[in-house]
Amino acid sequence: MRARMRGQKTSYHHGDLKQGLMEAAATLIDIRGRHALTMREAARRAGVSEAAPYRHFSNLDELLGAVALEGFDMLIEDVEGASSAKAVREAYLDFAADFPGRYELMFGKLGDRKAATRRKHLVSDLAELTERAGGLAALHGEASLRLAGLGA
Repeated sequence: MRARMRGQKTSYHHGDLKQGLMEAAATLIDIRGRHALTMREAARRAGVSEAAPYRHFSNLDELLGAVALEGFDMLIEDVEGASSAKAVREAYLDFAADFPGRYELMFGKLGDRKAATRRKHLVSDLAELTERAGGLAALHGEASLRLAGLGA
């Protein structure tokens, strides 16, 4: 499922609390960056008590790790759906532009060891998928420059 675009508030309505918290966290990260996220803020945005997030995430690092891994799943799905090298490049760069905070989180330091270990495998998969479009290093560099306002 494609996460909400920037600026859209999420709320939890007796469905999947874990997913609701992740969507709330991802939206805040895309709007204000990873350092704006707290467990309390994720709960508030999801419309649940401050204690509710701890039913699924033991700490903020686990929540951040889950959001980062979901971001990789989304990006890989986008890239896998691309039919040409040009489409792979566009899918990758569009993802970074659409979800800037999440993109930076995905490639930044993760405090959750399980997520960091899983990320290594996902990065390897992504590197393989992006070979025909110049490779992960080139695409990541271009996306990072664009996010910093230094690329076209």
